[in-house]
Amino acid sequence: MSTIAILTTTDSRDEARTIAAALVERKLAACVQISEVESVYTWQGAIQNSGEFQLLIKTTRDCYAGVEAAIL
Repeated sequence: MSTIAILTTTDSRDEARTIAAALVERKLAACVQISEVESVYTWQGAIQNSGEFQLLIKTTRDCYAGVEAAIL
């Protein structure tokens, strides 16, 4: 069993908590850490920044497809 970490972001704390709970309840992740982050990026030719919530998902390589499907 190979352990991996998956990073993803969402724009709301509620959505981050919903995703985290679903992954842990379905045993697709052992743990999900939620952190508030500020992202800087280019959008439509201009530099933007916004707050997001980053999820650090601790899981196994075998569960990756399930994690991806649950997030989507």
